Amino acid sequence: MLTSCFDSGEEKQKKEENKQTFNLTTLYLIRESGNCIKTNTSLSSNNQFCSRRPLGVCNVNQLIVTQSEVNVIINDARIIQTRTTDCQESILQSGVLSLKATTTANIDTFKSQYTFRVAESCELEGFQVNNGTRFANFTEILWLESVRGKIAKAAKLIVANGFLPQANRDRANSCLNLEFKDWEKDLAQGNNENKILVEIVHP
Repeated sequence: MLTSCFDSGEEKQKKEENKQTFNLTTLYLIRESGNCIKTNTSLSSNNQFCSRRPLGVCNVNQLIVTQSEVNVIINDARIIQTRTTDCQESILQSGVLSLKATTTANIDTFKSQYTFRVAESCELEGFQVNNGTRFANFTEILWLESVRGKIAKAAKLIVANGFLPQANRDRANSCLNLEFKDWEKDLAQGNNENKILVEIVHP
């Protein structure tokens, strides 16, 4: 039996799909590579900030909140409030319910005030963390800036505030224990204590 020299239609399709998968994977890896340096041009010194945000999000959009994002944020907060009533004070303290969409004027200001560039790593650009501290990775940044992250951070601050009534601190502690996983509580605590940093300023 002779083997055909030509690929069948099915084999050609499979090769094309593999090629597309490879291209998409490569594109994804490129978008997920690098660290982001944000420069605040309105400051004359200490104006460069580096984070683990990769190439794909190293632009002014990281400063902008759309109305649809605000709607999702408020909805997510209400879901948590309904599910865990002890989180109500932490939700209010987090500021997520008072978040507003970025105005066109603010977007124009951001575009003129900030520039962004991708670096291979923050460390190679001279950004160094102190002993006992570290950069938050991109996944951790996304969580810290999410509704859950903001609420957990607020709850941790309430629990740690000795000037507040014990009942308030107990409710915040209950919120943390009922709503959040251990890794979420640890990440919120680490960020509040400036041990896990979203970004650092160039020395």
